[in-house]
Amino acid sequence: MTNTGKAKWEPTQEQIDNQILPAYTEMANKSVHYINEFQCPPEYVADMLRDIADALISAHPESEHKCSCC
Repeated sequence: MTNTGKAKWEPTQEQIDNQILPAYTEMANKSVHYINEFQCPPEYVADMLRDIADALISAHPESEHKCSCC
């Protein structure tokens, strides 16, 4: 439970195995590809990923507490 009294969304084991882990693997592989392509330090791509995460959250601020799963 969160501080607001709402349940936190958690993926099912099937989602973890069949969707989430493959997505993590794909993103990690693409990140390594970009490090090699740009010939940059890993920190640069890590900053890109943080920027993307920030943009997702700011584009959907309502999703924190108003999704149908929570």
